[in-house]
Amino acid sequence: MRLFAALRPSVKTLRALSRLQKGVSGARWSDLDKLHITLAFYDDVEPEQVELLDDMLGDIRQPGFDILYKGVDHYGKDHPYNLHVGVERAPELLQLHKACLSAARRAGIEVPRRDYRPHVTMAYIRGEPRIDRILAWEKNYNGLKLGPDLMDEFMLYSSWQREGGTNLYRLEASYPLRGEMLPPK
Repeated sequence: MRLFAALRPSVKTLRALSRLQKGVSGARWSDLDKLHITLAFYDDVEPEQVELLDDMLGDIRQPGFDILYKGVDHYGKDHPYNLHVGVERAPELLQLHKACLSAARRAGIEVPRRDYRPHVTMAYIRGEPRIDRILAWEKNYNGLKLGPDLMDEFMLYSSWQREGGTNLYRLEASYPLRGEMLPPK
């Protein structure tokens, strides 16, 4: 089962983000119920590890915190494939990211090491993108500032690939953000 831990923007933020989803031909805009900030991508997890991961994530103690959204960008320098909204790298967000990675390691799940660049994926690009439209979209929304958005829980999702369509996400568990911040083990 493919799993990832994530934060969900508030309804107010989702409404604001929806207004950005226009103006780029070839963009497959993400449904609002799929917009999230990935904390950790676990990829394929063995069934016996899922329950252990759930327990480890449930042990994370960290108070809620605010998220700020800033600017827009794309991934794929020579061939753009993703349009996204940036998320400020707040210390609390980075701490939660590290705690989610630590939970995976304690559950025996190998997580590839990558630079953590928090963002909200707004769209995936199909075919040959029109760079001029992407650059116009970025110019139009690059001054974007949203928030603060209180994060008081995080979630564990499963992701199911579909042929010819977007992935299906299913909420597997949610975890409140409360209590004293503890360093990851």
